[in-house]
Amino acid sequence: MTKGIYVLIISVSKNINVNIGALGKMLFGKGLYAYVGSAQNNLEKRIERHLRRDKRRFWHIDYLLNNDYVKVCRVFHTKAEKAEECRIAVKLGRIGVPIKDFGSSDCDCASHLFRLRDYEFLKESMHELTMHSRERAVVAEDGWCVWVTGLPGSGKSVVAEALLKLLNQKNVHAQLLASDALRKVLTPEPTYSLEERDIVYATLVYIAKLLTQNGVNVVIDATGNLRCYRETAREGIQKFMEVYLECPLDVCMEREAKRKKTHQAPKRIYAKAKEGNAPTVPGVGEPYELPINPELTIDTSKCTPVKSAHRIFEFLIECFHQKL
Repeated sequence: MTKGIYVLIISVSKNINVNIGALGKMLFGKGLYAYVGSAQNNLEKRIERHLRRDKRRFWHIDYLLNNDYVKVCRVFHTKAEKAEECRIAVKLGRIGVPIKDFGSSDCDCASHLFRLRDYEFLKESMHELTMHSRERAVVAEDGWCVWVTGLPGSGKSVVAEALLKLLNQKNVHAQLLASDALRKVLTPEPTYSLEERDIVYATLVYIAKLLTQNGVNVVIDATGNLRCYRETAREGIQKFMEVYLECPLDVCMEREAKRKKTHQAPKRIYAKAKEGNAPTVPGVGEPYELPINPELTIDTSKCTPVKSAHRIFEFLIECFHQKL
């Protein structure tokens, strides 16, 4: 039997209130958390127990993990004595916000559960402690949805294409939903008016919601210039993440003027906007409302489409995977 310490990286996909045994009802905000525990008899079985749904609720962590919006997405573990558990808790307290008294009823620690501020720093810390990592595959009971948004020319289509290729290499299926492709069917002669955009994006979100509810993963390639379009998707889709491709307008204009492959988007939109022939181009004639709190922001003036796709995939691993 192996004694050891483990750290569970936990994704909470929306703000929730959970009854945590003797601690009572507690609020958990959407985000990533780290929980440290120990096993003095069989480390492997303890970790497997945490990953199961069908278990008796005994520890504080059991109550949290029983919630449908809570998933374990990564496990760090190492061989160690129980005293190491509290030492790691102290270290986690330096990089995360402690959830008062959670999991620490048998010690003097403030908590053994922490809301993370910096996941990359946590990974470095775990490696420094020689803790091994077990990733879980991006396989969901309900599908997840990634909305890749940004100005025209920011790289949405090429990043989405690179992401789909990467997912395919990892044997993860996802369906692309591109607003420009949808327009070809829904509005064959588009005017890009506000009313038309409302219809297109309402339809896009509705399709994405149906697909995810039936276990299909979705990648949305769409500007979605008004924040309300993307927030409607966030509210209606349980496993949702928004990826904002940040790119200066002048760079977007230069790219859009030079690109040969348009991915079904109209050509020369910025030039037409300057000529007065396309008054509704986001970022020029119409506003592009920046995401308030996207799950991921990527500067595509500095990051290649392939590297951007890898960053999105890594975030998917952290948030939406469920099986070892």
